[in-house]
Amino acid sequence: MKLPPVHMPVAEWAPVVRERWTVLVEKVTRMKAASGKSDAFDAMLARLRDMASTGRFDGLPELLKRRLTARALTWLWLNDEAMGRRLLSSRLLSVLVDAQQPRLTRITLQQLAQFYFRRFDKLDEHDGLRKQLEQILLQQLHLLPEPKVSGPQADPLVTLKRDGHWLLPPDGPVQLVERVRDSGHELGETFEVMGLQGFDDGRYGDICRAHFYLETLRGLSPGEYDPVLDELQKPAVSKAPYEGERRIGHIALEILIDRAGQEPGEIWQNFILNLAGDPRIASTAANYREWWQPLGEARIQKVRGWLSKEDLRLFLQAVEQYGLESGKEDLKRMFPARKLFLEGLFALGLIRHTRLMLGRNAKQSVKRILGSEVKTSFAGMDSAMSDKAVIYLDCGHFHLVEGSHSFKIWVYLGQPGHWVKSYERNQFSHFDLTTSLPNQYKAAYPSLPYEAVTHNGSWQRKVFDFLADNGIALDIEKLLSRSEYKAYLSKYGLPVVRGKKARVEPLLQQSAKSDSAPVSQGGATGSVSAHRMAEPRPPVVGAFASEAPRASGTALTDTQLSILAYLSKHPESLMGDIRRALEGDEALFYEIQDALRGSISSYVQQNEVFQWSLSSKGEALLRKADLDPAPNTSDADKLPLMATLQHLGTFDLQVLWYFKNNPGDKVRHAANVFGVEARVINQVLYGSLKGMCVQDKQFGWSVNETTRLSLEALDKQDRAE
Repeated sequence: MKLPPVHMPVAEWAPVVRERWTVLVEKVTRMKAASGKSDAFDAMLARLRDMASTGRFDGLPELLKRRLTARALTWLWLNDEAMGRRLLSSRLLSVLVDAQQPRLTRITLQQLAQFYFRRFDKLDEHDGLRKQLEQILLQQLHLLPEPKVSGPQADPLVTLKRDGHWLLPPDGPVQLVERVRDSGHELGETFEVMGLQGFDDGRYGDICRAHFYLETLRGLSPGEYDPVLDELQKPAVSKAPYEGERRIGHIALEILIDRAGQEPGEIWQNFILNLAGDPRIASTAANYREWWQPLGEARIQKVRGWLSKEDLRLFLQAVEQYGLESGKEDLKRMFPARKLFLEGLFALGLIRHTRLMLGRNAKQSVKRILGSEVKTSFAGMDSAMSDKAVIYLDCGHFHLVEGSHSFKIWVYLGQPGHWVKSYERNQFSHFDLTTSLPNQYKAAYPSLPYEAVTHNGSWQRKVFDFLADNGIALDIEKLLSRSEYKAYLSKYGLPVVRGKKARVEPLLQQSAKSDSAPVSQGGATGSVSAHRMAEPRPPVVGAFASEAPRASGTALTDTQLSILAYLSKHPESLMGDIRRALEGDEALFYEIQDALRGSISSYVQQNEVFQWSLSSKGEALLRKADLDPAPNTSDADKLPLMATLQHLGTFDLQVLWYFKNNPGDKVRHAANVFGVEARVINQVLYGSLKGMCVQDKQFGWSVNETTRLSLEALDKQDRAE
């Protein structure tokens, strides 16, 4: 029988009814806030406050044997920060637990848990109280009996008894956020479902929200502004714990640095410098150790590269200002050509590293003009150089030392001295730059010339000709104005590059303050026999990737293969489990997420509780990949590989030699030997050395046969030379 739909009339409540309902709601709220309180409870609060004010705590241990006292003390910790702070100590926590045998009451325990969530990492301001309170909560939750009946809402203590082992540690917020993302729910909704509503109003909730700020960063276009950037600069957010020793600010820096290209844009660059400061300072400086050291050398060098442009800007500002203030027409006339030359080198991508030095007067002049815009670091110079600015430029195949005025442009074919680019040294003299540096260069490279060019009408030609005579070609059109370029061609023609570039061995690293001439030894780019010492290793991503050989016809990345290989051994895993297994960071989590829901979605499947496993197609892919024979390499492959080896950098070659001489060794072992982070070795193994090294089932690395033979052939060739 089909019945007609029922139309319920919309009831209109009279104003008096709505008013009574509001009164009832307010009454219930007051009753909830006052639950567990009584005249005796208020009297005990007053007594504890009096103890905190007078500092007389005799009798408190005996009082704490009463349930009422324990409840009042934890209420004060939770609700009265000023008084609670005076009553909070490691000893008092221990006395409380010992006095309340066999266990704390449910109300006391819940207040203690809420207090933990509210203060969280701030508890470590009290001599490591966080760890002690975490252990107490876990022990007390273990003693808590199972409830006989369960209500419609989740019990917070039952939730913490079940999940406290991962919710309470320092990385609890990041684990919770990962699970929230896996489930597709909101953070506040998840707290409510777990029965932890009200537990997110303190530091724990703030840190969870900070992790969502990081997600916003990942969605920004490079250089884009978002209010989240302002939030992340607040110390309470940036210094919040993330994982291990790393903080939220470290992850924010990693995300922006990794996502930015060669031009981060003013907004992102200012954010990075405001949060972490300039990385071009001594490695012993507190700010460097706090913010930059945890990011790894590759990111530090990337930011230093960005700041080379800022160094150029400040140097040119100092040059221009001196010309204006001195009134010297020749300086003002030559400024556009010098500006074009230096900015042209940067535009050509030749400048790898800079070091700016400003005399006292030059520094004051720059700061007077640019004011708060100056966020970068620079070295000082002695009184004889007070009105000058000097910049050192590492251009790869050549190096320049250029001064603002009354200073030649010095052109070197190799690095003239480690101390000129070392941030351990922050003061230079005229003697250092014009006498010590050339002398050390001559001692280090007896067969290599250098040039000191006076800034006159033909200074650019002298620089171009010197470099061309030593096998270095420049696109001079990018270094001259249009009129200068036409005049140059008609007068001199293009510089003729003669012979091969000089082979330059790098200097041995010395103390930044050493003025003795460094000794040249092996290890230069192209010298395969250089520095065969132990060095860092590749990431765990590669460990799983090696177990899933590439099937012909597939175009999967190492990370995608790693995910599939992991799921083949660990079905029904959450995204967070995969990320932790691959030892990745926040960036890797998003790469995993994108892969599972995009590029490898046909090879995986997800169940109703958001766990991932291989699909039948994924299992077939791995079976097929295991059957595909590894490609064979012939002797003919050695010639192009030998050419590639000759152009590898020093560190890349050291890593290659390490795994040739230590086959089967693991990345972490190599990283310990080289004194770098494992991620640095990973970048080399999956970058410049990709295809030259192989990984075994035990995650050890070695060079493949073709690479081994090529190394030995080039080593023999080097020794013969």
